[in-house]
Amino acid sequence: MSLPIETLLERIGITSPYSIWIAKDELQQVYALTNVTGMAPPITTRRPGKPVQVLRDEGRSVIQFTYSQEYRVILLIEKSQVIADTDLAILFDFLHKGYSEYADETGRAKLARIVDSISYTTASLDLEDVFSNILTHTLDVITNADYGTLWLFDEDRGKIVCKASEGYCFEEIQQMEFELGEGPVGHAFEVGNPVLITDSSDLDYDKVKRISLENRQRWGRRVEDSTNVRSVIAYPIGVDDRIECVMYLGQINSEQVLTERDLWLLQIFTTQVGIAIRNAKQFANIRELNDTLLQRDAIHATLSDLSVRNLGTEKMLEELGKMVGQPLVFADLLMNEMTPASSTLPAGLSFGTLLGIIQQEELTKRIEMNPSGDVVLYPIRSGSVVLGCLIAIQGKSVTRLGELALEQGSAVLALERVQKQNVLAFYYKNQRELFDELLHAKDTDELQEKAEALGIHDKEGFAVAIIQVMGCSDPQELEAHIFRLIAKLRSSSSTHIQTVFGWQNKVIVLVGVDGPAELVIFERKLEGLMNLDSENEATYILHGGIGSLVNMYSQIERTYREAEIALTNPIAGTRNYQLVRYTDIGISRLFTSRNTEEVSKFLTDIFGPLHEADRSDGTLEETLLAYFNCNRSAGEAANLLHVHINTLYQRLKKIEETLDLSLKQADDALQLQLACYLRQRA
Repeated sequence: MSLPIETLLERIGITSPYSIWIAKDELQQVYALTNVTGMAPPITTRRPGKPVQVLRDEGRSVIQFTYSQEYRVILLIEKSQVIADTDLAILFDFLHKGYSEYADETGRAKLARIVDSISYTTASLDLEDVFSNILTHTLDVITNADYGTLWLFDEDRGKIVCKASEGYCFEEIQQMEFELGEGPVGHAFEVGNPVLITDSSDLDYDKVKRISLENRQRWGRRVEDSTNVRSVIAYPIGVDDRIECVMYLGQINSEQVLTERDLWLLQIFTTQVGIAIRNAKQFANIRELNDTLLQRDAIHATLSDLSVRNLGTEKMLEELGKMVGQPLVFADLLMNEMTPASSTLPAGLSFGTLLGIIQQEELTKRIEMNPSGDVVLYPIRSGSVVLGCLIAIQGKSVTRLGELALEQGSAVLALERVQKQNVLAFYYKNQRELFDELLHAKDTDELQEKAEALGIHDKEGFAVAIIQVMGCSDPQELEAHIFRLIAKLRSSSSTHIQTVFGWQNKVIVLVGVDGPAELVIFERKLEGLMNLDSENEATYILHGGIGSLVNMYSQIERTYREAEIALTNPIAGTRNYQLVRYTDIGISRLFTSRNTEEVSKFLTDIFGPLHEADRSDGTLEETLLAYFNCNRSAGEAANLLHVHINTLYQRLKKIEETLDLSLKQADDALQLQLACYLRQRA
């Protein structure tokens, strides 16, 4: 190049010694392109302004040709010399070839650096490493940036937070968090477009200058923001059409500001960065899922081993407590029992209260019993049936591993409860068969044998009670109700119960008492339990019947049949949840559910014609009922009805004529009295 430039300079008229220097990037140093005479380098810096500038340096002429922020060529002439503008233009164009070569070389180096950086960035599948690599290699590509930070949107907090920092103190920058739309980072997140700021006046735009006072106070004096840096880039990085993070680059000390060309380089770089983030996230999800599955398998294997070895619920609770990091107890809400047996329910709770709370919460897996969270319930269910619950008294926060342990433990406990339920159902079936054999036994020895098998021992008297669950169509729920009812009976009347079992939708109880007074005590307890249970349950109602007191094994069948009659008698009473005593139903014991249709037809035959004859408001029926309620006293009946006695006689005569019956005939009077009795009791 020296020969052509020498010829050009001679033609221009420059005969003094000269040298040509080049200044690259933002460095202050210059490098000789040609310096035959060994001239000292010029002292100069990049100055904004015209592309061609003529300067003076200790009597020498300095001509500076500026082609870009990164590239300048300096012509140094030993003596001061005036050069025409046209000649300067020729020199500018002539020396442009060097810039073109430099730009081409620089571009290739940049692209090579980008390719290498992409290779390093995409090499890791660890998400934290990927974030750190992104910043490290971004600053390697964008050399004008002094530091970089990477920001992600935290969906739980609803804030944009810093996940990585390069060239800056991460502990300080980590204190910052942006709203969507706040500052350059928030704006880039919200709109999905990069933000480039090269002049503080750019901050007048509302879209990027808004930064909360809280953030400014958090940053402190050392943390830089977009108000005191020379240039800023906030570049959003997308993954699968979704903004995943924003890269924030700042220039404070470097000479060259960030440019549109840097945005172009970032566009090339971040396209592959997005792929790296997606791959790392997918790998992280797969690894987390794999770890979870391994942990789940390990927990399941441990708990299943305990179950298979039949080490019991207490041992399982001990292992679960270790996994969860806090002691646990189990409340069985079918049998109303606690495990360990020495444990008790938290203060203010009962089995019934626990059941009601869990049923109200439906499928909730964790229930805090108070604001402080020191008592936490973990329900155990089989389908919609509540079997029980684990209770954590301390209520500490549970790790992910603890949650897995509780999930697996709940499943194993549910299986154990269902197995126990099946065993109990089989036991009740055997009890039912034994009880049926007792009812049909005729031989004294056989009676004694069946009584012993059922656990019946000698008492002064025996009575059978039958409680029927009505309105529950789900077989599982029905069985659960039966089990709970038996548990409550055992708890309230264990001293009186000889044997108890469930059968279909009924609970059969044989009680042994020392005299009628004790039977009355049992009846009151049973009636109170039925009323309370039915008031607390909206899904079913209870009816009960109890037979009379007998004193021999051979008479147990009689009290059982009486309990059946009391339970099925349609006119024994109209109140729901009522315990019907056989001894109280009197003549209505003749009218069981087996002949309900006959009773209904009989009442229609009597009162139907009276309604027809009335053609008004049932005056004749009212009169007939009042007449027999007053024990056939015409005067009392007239006073009760507030009518004259002659009016009463007229009505009675019309009743006789309508029904073709006579109140003077004993059979007719009995028939009418019975009809009135049944009408009032039905």
